[in-house]
Amino acid sequence: MDGLFDPSAQDATDSGSVSDGAGGDELLEVLVQLASGYQFREDGVVEHLRRIAAYVTVLATACGRSADEVALLRRAAPFHDVGMVDVPESILRKEGKLDDGETALMRRHPELGRVLLGESGPPLLREAARLAWTHHECFDGMGYPRGLRGEEIPFGARVLAVADVFDALTTRRAFKDAYPLDVAFDIVRAGAGRRFDPAVVEALEARRADVTTLAERLATPDRPSRTGFRISARDVAEGSLFAATRDAYFSCPFCRGLHPRETAVCPKSREPLRGIHKLSGRVVGERYEVRGGLGVGGMAAVYEARHVLIERKLAIKFLDVELTHSSESVTRFCNEARFVSAVGHPNLVQVTDMGETTEGIPFIVMELLEGRSLGDLLREHKPPAPLAAVTVAIEILRTLAAVHAKGIVHRDLKPDNVFLLDETGAPRLKVLDFGISLLVGDEERRKRLTQAGEVLGTPQYMSPEQARGRSDVDRRSDLFTVGSILYEMLVGRPVFDGPNPYAIAGAVALCMFERPRDLVPELDRSVEDTVLRALEREPADRFQTADEFLEPLLAFAGADPRYREGRILDLAEAAETPA
Repeated sequence: MDGLFDPSAQDATDSGSVSDGAGGDELLEVLVQLASGYQFREDGVVEHLRRIAAYVTVLATACGRSADEVALLRRAAPFHDVGMVDVPESILRKEGKLDDGETALMRRHPELGRVLLGESGPPLLREAARLAWTHHECFDGMGYPRGLRGEEIPFGARVLAVADVFDALTTRRAFKDAYPLDVAFDIVRAGAGRRFDPAVVEALEARRADVTTLAERLATPDRPSRTGFRISARDVAEGSLFAATRDAYFSCPFCRGLHPRETAVCPKSREPLRGIHKLSGRVVGERYEVRGGLGVGGMAAVYEARHVLIERKLAIKFLDVELTHSSESVTRFCNEARFVSAVGHPNLVQVTDMGETTEGIPFIVMELLEGRSLGDLLREHKPPAPLAAVTVAIEILRTLAAVHAKGIVHRDLKPDNVFLLDETGAPRLKVLDFGISLLVGDEERRKRLTQAGEVLGTPQYMSPEQARGRSDVDRRSDLFTVGSILYEMLVGRPVFDGPNPYAIAGAVALCMFERPRDLVPELDRSVEDTVLRALEREPADRFQTADEFLEPLLAFAGADPRYREGRILDLAEAAETPA
């Protein structure tokens, strides 16, 4: 027998025995095949619909419904998503959170399903239409399309909601890995009274062994492993996943997947995992719930967080535990909050709080940014068009003009520290990571924070004076780095490169590179001249201030009617990568 409950096996189900057969319900298999035609663009849809029918049978039976009602629900359930035929494939397979327009398109499918199935005719079609229309309603009234609450939602839809979400969690989709069964049970249980009918969730818990057996028997081959799994970006946005799994799993800042607590090495990045990388699920400072890992830098790990009182989403950066014993490292870490707050520029991330965990680990709380770094864009080999690249450099320089006016030198500018915001209309950027910044003229602090022979910065984006280990770098070092970033955007490769950091630092110190127009002959000559002046080896030969650097770039951008002050052009309009 293949794929589903045998309706004649319901008595056995009540006693705890599970059948995975459908031999007694050939009609159900016909219905599954018909319903799958509406969702033909989704992988594994036939198996999904068989599981849905099986789960609905278990849950409705556990809720005490009659055999006839259970049979009707089992046969109607496969049609719950026929309205998805109208949803574009780009939305079905999108990795990240849906935007407002995509969400609106997705939310049309319950109404379309009702229209396709009709609300008249035989009982099977009427029940199928009712399920299609109401299975996205939530028990607390926050669902769609009508915002029904509690028992206003038909019983079948309340059962189907639990079955559908449980199956979505435990199977692989285009935008997520399959979640382990214990994680799925935890997430559904956490939704009782909000998303789900508590009575149906209780039935799921009571039949946990049966549902587990069915999930394993009817599973597609890609079951999740105990090494961890990739989190759906949509679940990351919702955040409930981290609360539901805090005891058994943690969100890895290296790969952004969930790993069991005992995992010692990230299976994707192969980086060792310590306490600083396992903070998701905790509440720090009595008000910040730590959620998904966002990334790891040289000094810190960054997570998404939620303010437990006002529900605001934030970012929280923790200093690496191994550096907390170094007063110099702690000072550098705290400088970021101090410097950024002192400047107060819109292109700098807003810092809202600072504190320490109970173990004494310093943290900084900041606004949560949505988007990606310029480094991510360039690693995809998608250099922006020249005008878009110039607008990025303009906004970086506007930011530096404000930073330098406060006597601050960044010292670690690079594409990974330029964050491109996801915004409607013309996008903006943020300059990040002032962890190794320095106040010009504070010689005593300079001596303490820069030890003899210590070189601070990222080799590919250092200035020659940084590469030579000089500690008296000034704002002209930052301007050299902007020239390096602009060169890479225009040409499609870094201005300096090498097999290892030492070779790269040597190339920077010598300041030898190919002219941009030798690689991109069509590049505007005035833009090339600007880049070449920014990349002069001697600081005295470069632009002396950010405002001076801005003048030729503004002249170039201002000649194009698409340029708007304070904004960058859409970087998705990428030029071809040069040969």
